Amino acid sequence: MRMETRIALANVKYYKRKNILTGISIFLATLLLFLVPTVGYGLIKSQFAVINEIYPTWHALFRNISKETAEKLAAHHLITRWGLRSDAGYMAVDNADIAMIYLDDEAFDMYQFELLEGRLPEAENEIAVSEGILNKLSLHGQIGVTVTIRYQVLRDGSLDFIQEKDFVICGLLASTEANAQGKYTAFVSKAFLESEIPPEQISYRFMFQVFAEDDTNTGKLESRINQLAEQFGIPERYVVINKDYLMANYVDQAIIPGIILIMLIVVTAGVITIYSIYYVTMGERVQEFGRIKAIGATRTQLRRIVLFEGLIAAGIAIPLGLLAGTALIRFVFLGIFEFYESENQFVILVKDLVKSGKIQLINPWIYPIAAWVALITVYLSLLHPMKTASKVSETEAMRYHNGRSFNGNKKERKGYRDVTVGRLTKIYLTGNKRKSIVTICSMAITGLFFMVIATILSCAKPSEIADNLILGEYEISPVVEFNNKEHPELEWSEVQKDNPLNEELKEKILKIDGITAMECYKSTYVTLDSVDGESEWIIGIPENRKEQVESGIIKGNVTYEELTSGDKVIIDKNMLHWYPDLKIGDILEVTVEDGKGTHRRKLEIAAIGRYSPGFTNYCYLIMAQEGLEKFSENNLNFYYHVFAEEKYNADVESELNAIVEESGRIQMRVWKDVYEEYKSAMAMTSGICYAFLGILGAICIMNMINTMVHNVHVRKKEIGILQAIGMSDAQFNKMLQLEGLFYTIGTLIIAVGGGSLTGYPVFLWARERGILSISKYHYPTAAALTVILVLAAVQSVLTMLIVKSMKKESITERIRYNN
Repeated sequence: MRMETRIALANVKYYKRKNILTGISIFLATLLLFLVPTVGYGLIKSQFAVINEIYPTWHALFRNISKETAEKLAAHHLITRWGLRSDAGYMAVDNADIAMIYLDDEAFDMYQFELLEGRLPEAENEIAVSEGILNKLSLHGQIGVTVTIRYQVLRDGSLDFIQEKDFVICGLLASTEANAQGKYTAFVSKAFLESEIPPEQISYRFMFQVFAEDDTNTGKLESRINQLAEQFGIPERYVVINKDYLMANYVDQAIIPGIILIMLIVVTAGVITIYSIYYVTMGERVQEFGRIKAIGATRTQLRRIVLFEGLIAAGIAIPLGLLAGTALIRFVFLGIFEFYESENQFVILVKDLVKSGKIQLINPWIYPIAAWVALITVYLSLLHPMKTASKVSETEAMRYHNGRSFNGNKKERKGYRDVTVGRLTKIYLTGNKRKSIVTICSMAITGLFFMVIATILSCAKPSEIADNLILGEYEISPVVEFNNKEHPELEWSEVQKDNPLNEELKEKILKIDGITAMECYKSTYVTLDSVDGESEWIIGIPENRKEQVESGIIKGNVTYEELTSGDKVIIDKNMLHWYPDLKIGDILEVTVEDGKGTHRRKLEIAAIGRYSPGFTNYCYLIMAQEGLEKFSENNLNFYYHVFAEEKYNADVESELNAIVEESGRIQMRVWKDVYEEYKSAMAMTSGICYAFLGILGAICIMNMINTMVHNVHVRKKEIGILQAIGMSDAQFNKMLQLEGLFYTIGTLIIAVGGGSLTGYPVFLWARERGILSISKYHYPTAAALTVILVLAAVQSVLTMLIVKSMKKESITERIRYNN
């Protein structure tokens, strides 16, 4: 055995306390380095497994494609697989949405529909349905049975009048997730499609997979898809890229940097903590290294001694960290999904796939990566201690005692005529400024990071997200349907003539106990003739929301009064995503349907604003209500925002539902439904973040423990002498409390103070990018108090344990102690 190894093994035993703390830090770092990529990759695999289980497998889909264009696309060398879909119409049923579509065999396979029995339709009068569809139609049937179905075919760009036809059931379909929302799909034959719709009116959806090499990533595939669309003159709005499926089956360049960033944070925390543990103990080992050098050790050998000590601790802690991670991974992973208060199909399917073993959480390749990164972490943390040890000279070592050099060049401790506990604490802390700074900074970095993340999470309140998406506790709007010849009364041009959102309805709603107020927003749609002929809705904001309209302007300047003219609009910032060339001062030429016919208007873009979806109801053109009223003489009421005494009351909702059902011409959204959806999602996100930060914090707390224990350890003789001349246990305890308080306050100033200052600009950045739908700043009071209480508790408990440990030794033993 080499000399360096023997010395390192002896030092591991002699400096047991330091190496235990180092080992715990390495253990926790390794645990995180294993759990973070394993859980992260497990979540990705779970999402991808669910996607591959139920999502379509096409890479992209082009809408509104002619038969001729489809044939040309099919022959393109980049397309390896393709299929066709065409929507024939809808079944005439009130309580469900049942589409009748044609799919060829490849498209059916790529959509991952499942036939429980039978085959796809071939003859004109054949149809494939699910049991759910038959139940909605109040029919019973099996393969070979003839059923009579009422339906509407898509002709001339609209749903034609109801027809009736006898169909033979040739296939029975499995249920899908969409069935739970009342959406169903029945399949008809190509012969039926061509017999019902004129050839020139048939449009296809061309779904396909493009050529992909083994190393292809999602970015390359999306680029090829967009090139194809451009080559064949297909507008961007007709291109649908199946991003979920692409990420599930090809490398997504955005995922890897995210995992690497998290691991770098863990590495940084580990390096700082382990380095700090070694740094605060290097002072007492200067003489040791000097003596070893005096008997012939080289600088390289001294570096190896320090390195081997760290590697020995790592050799024990890293395997333990990997074993603990292996034992905990299933519990941690499934525990994440327990944050969901209501399980959806995704959560249920993930749990089933994990429990059945179809999703393997243990990935062999993560073990060597976690181990190597942990070793690199240890090595990086030892670089400075190795350098310090190698530079120690024999002469300096002989003059060094108890953390101080007596060569005449170092400052001595400042003395006092009258010694107090506070002055003793000050003497020690100021005499070791660098060590104190290292300790505080190593702990504060994690605390600062904790506060920044907590700021984002505190701003992402589910209740505020719901408030952003729906104004008031209930939202009532008329039922509007376009291009349905069977129900022309549902066209907006007809609805506005006899709008169900009238004074009578308003009075009924206001009479309900618990309803406090209502606001009416007007709206109508226009065709943007000067852009690309697409339709957009204009929202008319009532005057009582004047300040909100004006405060939402981020570019340009216009008053609410100017918007009453009817020829000026504010465009929502989100509209620029679809129309990036629009700017303030541009004139939009639009066609308006006013119930009597159409007329053209010119609208000037007066400003650009940022508003919540609940305020504008996703309408990107905004003006004053008085201005919108000039578009038509009819009733343009489109939203009744209902405010109640409570965010949710079952009795109030029940009465509103009764009004909705009685009318048959209105529909309702409920604030509570939106809130519940986001509450579960945010609970899961917060749980993951705080669990990660908790372990990260534990790594850095090891540094505080090491520093305070070391402070007492190196001064054991000094403390013994002080106690021999009259220092009481209470004064000793007070001195340790003051030292711990210094580290705690220093850490809190940087962590809580710095984190508070840093958190706000991070909030602004997140709000600008729409992260977690945050809109308002909330100081993370609970997180700040948690950091304060945890550090205070650690300091108090640690001080108590140190005092208790010191009492086990007599004053004589402490005075005889020699470092």
